[in-house]
Amino acid sequence: MTPAPLVSVGLPVYNGAEHLAKALDAVLDQDLEDFEVIVCDNASTDATAEIARDYAGRDARVRYHRNARNIGLAGNFNKALELAGGRYFKWWAHDDWHPRNLLSRTTGVLEADPSAVLCATGVAVMDDDGEVFEEWRPEGDLLTPAPHVRFHRLMWTLGETHPLFSVMRADALARTPGYRPFVGGDRVLLAQLILMGGFAGVPDLLHHYRQARMRPGARKDPTRPSQAEILDPANKGKLPSRTWRLCYEHLRLVAAAPLGARQKLWLAGDVLARWGVKDARLLAAEAYHSGRILASRAVAKASP
Repeated sequence: MTPAPLVSVGLPVYNGAEHLAKALDAVLDQDLEDFEVIVCDNASTDATAEIARDYAGRDARVRYHRNARNIGLAGNFNKALELAGGRYFKWWAHDDWHPRNLLSRTTGVLEADPSAVLCATGVAVMDDDGEVFEEWRPEGDLLTPAPHVRFHRLMWTLGETHPLFSVMRADALARTPGYRPFVGGDRVLLAQLILMGGFAGVPDLLHHYRQARMRPGARKDPTRPSQAEILDPANKGKLPSRTWRLCYEHLRLVAAAPLGARQKLWLAGDVLARWGVKDARLLAAEAYHSGRILASRAVAKASP
């Protein structure tokens, strides 16, 4: 029986032929030797399958899985995690790039500190041309404080959810529902993980993250599916409720956390302050737009 690798790299992809080979080259060039790569193809219609099968045929560390249908971005992320067997796990975006010391540097941090559930790194945000236009680095101590303090700090300071692409302990991820298919599901996953252990951080820019940049005069593509539909096609037609859902899910995490009654009460108030007060306008806007949608549907249903 083949021993389990130290690290499993899950590479979820949908129609990613343009960047997939470069991503796989970067994974396979890592200076850490003990890892596997699971390419999880979400029923792509371009050359993704041919590229992935070619790499799998040439390198035994690469495994290729293809979904029979598009199960959404969240479902594909979870499938990659389900197929992994390593002690550590990392989601690697098909259009991102990492230097060759990423896995060795981050696993070294986690091996040295069993209290950390993940190790985040600095992020260089680049556009479609590869030009870096923004940098992000882990800030604040999310490693050493008590769980309720870590939860509070993450909730109030997390901007972009870059830590989702950290190297994580697979056994911690296994105790979560994974990446749940609603807008903000990545935030809820990170919040659940930080209750289990601290977030270690490496300030070096070891993650080059591709993000489309709106150019002057550019217009939003009206045919592009919503973020909710990308996460799960079954979300099509559902009412906008991101902020309400985030408030509810964070309260659920607090209720289920192994904390004392006073800490839970404090955190419940903290959650309501973060999502109910700070984002009160978003709550109101979602309620307003949901009401309009429901009224429109009622009128359409009543029409002859």
